[in-house]
Amino acid sequence: MYFESAFLLHGGSSVVGVAQLPLEPLLALHVTRLGPGRDTIIDVVKAGPPPLRLPLQEKERARGHSTSQTSKISRESLRRAKQNPLSRIMDGCHANAAAAAAGGGEGTQRTLNPYVTGNSVIAMKYKDGVIMACDTGASYGSTLRYKSVERIKAVGKHSLIGASGEFSDFQEILRYLDELTLSDHMWDDGNSLGPKEIHAYLTRVMYNRRNKFDPLWNSLVLGGVKKGPKGDEKYLGMVNMIGTHFEENHIATGFGNHMAVPILRGEWREDLTFEEAVKLIEKCLLVLLYRDRSSINKFQIAKITTEGSTIYPPYALKTNWGFAAFENPSQGAVGTW
Repeated sequence: MYFESAFLLHGGSSVVGVAQLPLEPLLALHVTRLGPGRDTIIDVVKAGPPPLRLPLQEKERARGHSTSQTSKISRESLRRAKQNPLSRIMDGCHANAAAAAAGGGEGTQRTLNPYVTGNSVIAMKYKDGVIMACDTGASYGSTLRYKSVERIKAVGKHSLIGASGEFSDFQEILRYLDELTLSDHMWDDGNSLGPKEIHAYLTRVMYNRRNKFDPLWNSLVLGGVKKGPKGDEKYLGMVNMIGTHFEENHIATGFGNHMAVPILRGEWREDLTFEEAVKLIEKCLLVLLYRDRSSINKFQIAKITTEGSTIYPPYALKTNWGFAAFENPSQGAVGTW
């Protein structure tokens, strides 16, 4: 049987050890999971007194108590706990977590910092749909470790998603979206989720994780086209790791929010053809390639229209490094070598 937390039971305002609970004679043990990330309720039914209801909090809440409270779980308590039925249920996957909690060590932790990250994603509406682009690099810290990571994926029939930030968290988000689209398909009601609905879902997911102090370290761009009461409706929105979200005609995440958005504001038009949109996207990608150390010259472009989504294979752009500022970048700068 799986417990969200090991060996830390909250009794009133203090933390008490399992071995200190009067569990004998034990007639029944009922475990109720209230949902992912929530409390687990243990009903211990004893002979004589009324049932004792003990909330077993999540391990991160238990770790939030002071060291003096946690120290109440002594080595002797752990030794005696192995002899009662409740501890036998908790044996196995949580034995190490219990020992870590008793010794003041750390068990499973939250993601405190991103490790493998992707950089900017650029997207915009054009005449027939939405276009999205990014490079295929992923950095391990400051090392450009991976060169063929695809960060643009199709979601259902009407949407594309692109992600900056921690790649493993993006994979987790894709798993959520797979479950969402599968559940929607199983209704078989002739309708399917559009980009607006999926974007609203992602905003709730990101804000929910942020409120748990366990955010998904991503900035997500969601674009798509779906037929509506006014014809083909194009949609483009983004949401970041703390749940901040908005809808716009053109969007760039990461370093592109500083370097590409000014270009898009000056040159974007609603009636851009696909070829013109590609040229504008490539101009932004080149600026990021010159200025962003995490960018590589291997880009991927995707589009979505009423006919469906298309993700093109990666390709490289022609570059020019003969600019005077690149040949002697420290010229005129005070205090440089």
